[in-house]
Amino acid sequence: MSTKLQQSVRLKSIFLLSRPLNLFIVAVTMYIIRYVILADILEKSGVGRLLLNDLHFSMLVLSALLITAGGNIINDYFDVKVDKINKPEKVIVGKSVNRKVAILMHQGMNGIAFALLIWISYQNSFWQLLLLPSAIMLLLWWYSPVFKKRPLIGNILVAFCTAAVPVFAALTDLQLLRTTLSNSWWNGMTVYSYAWLWVLAISGFAFVLTMIREAVKDAQDEPGDRTEHYQTLPIVWGIQRTKRYVMSWIVVFFLMVALCATRIVTLTDMIWLMASLVFPMLLAMYFVVRARAAQDFSSVSRWIKIVMIGGLVLLIALLM
Repeated sequence: MSTKLQQSVRLKSIFLLSRPLNLFIVAVTMYIIRYVILADILEKSGVGRLLLNDLHFSMLVLSALLITAGGNIINDYFDVKVDKINKPEKVIVGKSVNRKVAILMHQGMNGIAFALLIWISYQNSFWQLLLLPSAIMLLLWWYSPVFKKRPLIGNILVAFCTAAVPVFAALTDLQLLRTTLSNSWWNGMTVYSYAWLWVLAISGFAFVLTMIREAVKDAQDEPGDRTEHYQTLPIVWGIQRTKRYVMSWIVVFFLMVALCATRIVTLTDMIWLMASLVFPMLLAMYFVVRARAAQDFSSVSRWIKIVMIGGLVLLIALLM
């Protein structure tokens, strides 16, 4: 194989190792939180404008992408043995990407992300910004070797990190405007509380969807996880009980959707809600019911990711 072809294969492998679709969802979520939701709230309440400049926010997004990509890489670094059983054709670390290179990439990405965050914190006199990403970097390091092997703990950790994305996107802007927003009222509450209500609601959806998807992934990965003596839900409970657990979270999701539906006043918005959230989740539920073995859960995982993307589309449709 020529040197240029080898470099091309290596670059492609590094790109895939970072989970580009996950990174895309993180970036889009953060931009929607700021430029669609927060901007819309400030405009309609007549309070003012966002104070964090666009360059600093883009650096904030980049830091989140680097932390996420680093977490994905370190996860694959520790999961090589399991992945060789569950998805041998997708194993990258130890094949096209050297294990030493993978660990250096993880450390480098986290280092660059932290440097960016220090700069943003310094420029905006908001050092508390460092707390959340520091905690996430630490948790992601310990996720694969420790937390992932235990029932529920690993799932909750990943769901927390996912739910933290909307909070991270809004945190600096809302802190810089806290005094102004806390002294302004809109829709029966302070604008500060109203903005956080929106952000935390989106975080809640992200948490529930991730709890569903992580349980589904555990079911998919059960053969490899069992050989490495993991104690994930399908191994501890069995597939049928895990299916009931997933269904319980789907019920929670639908209850949350029903609560949101009470705020919708137009037929067009209701159609968007049904098309982006309800129908895809119904299909996911159908495939959960039909699943009998680990390989049957791949369709469920795909539809859950479609629901995640559908949620972002819905936010844009409702607020633009």
